[in-house]
Amino acid sequence: MFKLAFFFIFLFPFVSYAQEKKTDKSSLISPITKNYLLTEDFLLKLEKIEKECKNLLPEIENNTYTYDSNIFSSVENYTTYISSKPKFLNILKENNLTAKSFAAGTLTLDIILMLLVFAFEKEYSSEKNIIFLKNLEFVKNHFYKTMNISGNCKRLILKN
Repeated sequence: MFKLAFFFIFLFPFVSYAQEKKTDKSSLISPITKNYLLTEDFLLKLEKIEKECKNLLPEIENNTYTYDSNIFSSVENYTTYISSKPKFLNILKENNLTAKSFAAGTLTLDIILMLLVFAFEKEYSSEKNIIFLKNLEFVKNHFYKTMNISGNCKRLILKN
């Protein structure tokens, strides 16, 4: 009996440590992808906006820019940065999008594309969030379209 009790006392710290390690694992899934639902309407607007951005790029071709990862680190930062770009805001208004919905949608799209391309499926297959799962299916169904959106808007935003 004493050996059995000693065994459990000795084993308990290792079991609790292993459980802590398992729960401390950070998720690859960003909160953005769990809160913003991608739609076909958004994708169509994004394609149209990308074409408009592509047409405007030659006008500012000589402008230089520095990529700042903080801009794309959150919806709020990206929205604030977009809001300081009047030409781009006009394009968004013409397409009935706000700076915040553009920022949230494009960041969600980028994150899910990166997950699909670079992460193993087991890293996100246990996710239960309905919005994330719908976004994942949406991007899988429209993979070719989403991959062909070339980032003209990001270049325009950063140069303008």
